[in-house]
Amino acid sequence: METALPDGPRGQILAAALTLTLLAALWFGVAAPLIAWYHDGAEELAQRRALLVHMQQAAETLPVLEHQSADARPAPTALLPGATDALAAAAMQNAVQAMATAVGAELTSMETLPADTRGAYRRIELRVSLAAPWPVLIELLRAAGHAQPRMLIDDLQLHAAALQEHSAATPVSASFTLLAFRAAPTGDKP
Repeated sequence: METALPDGPRGQILAAALTLTLLAALWFGVAAPLIAWYHDGAEELAQRRALLVHMQQAAETLPVLEHQSADARPAPTALLPGATDALAAAAMQNAVQAMATAVGAELTSMETLPADTRGAYRRIELRVSLAAPWPVLIELLRAAGHAQPRMLIDDLQLHAAALQEHSAATPVSASFTLLAFRAAPTGDKP
């Protein structure tokens, strides 16, 4: 069985249809994906270039921003000022007295305890006693916890009078130790 291709106008139409089908297959199977891949790569490259420009601009502004940040607010102090334990304890006493005055508490006593060395630091301790209403005591403890330089509260002792009725204004006797640190220079004597 022999099949022959049509000739004449019918053959020309068949040849044109096969050529168009082959060209469409090449376009949709090879050329279109390659063009889409090229455009995707070009778009990604443009995005990376824009990101590079943005990052370079951000890097150029970093020193200015660091300078503005340093000028805007001082760094919080974590250590007591003072070259000696006595000076550091006096600074701490002033800070505690200022906190007590700010919250409306009257301190009954404030005693400086012996300082000791903790690694590269000297621990300064104050024993504080007062009688104040509960809300005032809580505000003083909160202020000590958020103080600059940092202060830690230790050995908190509370005593309340035996009364039939307790109110927020009933005084509570409290004593606690406040701890803070100062840098201990090498060769520093306790």
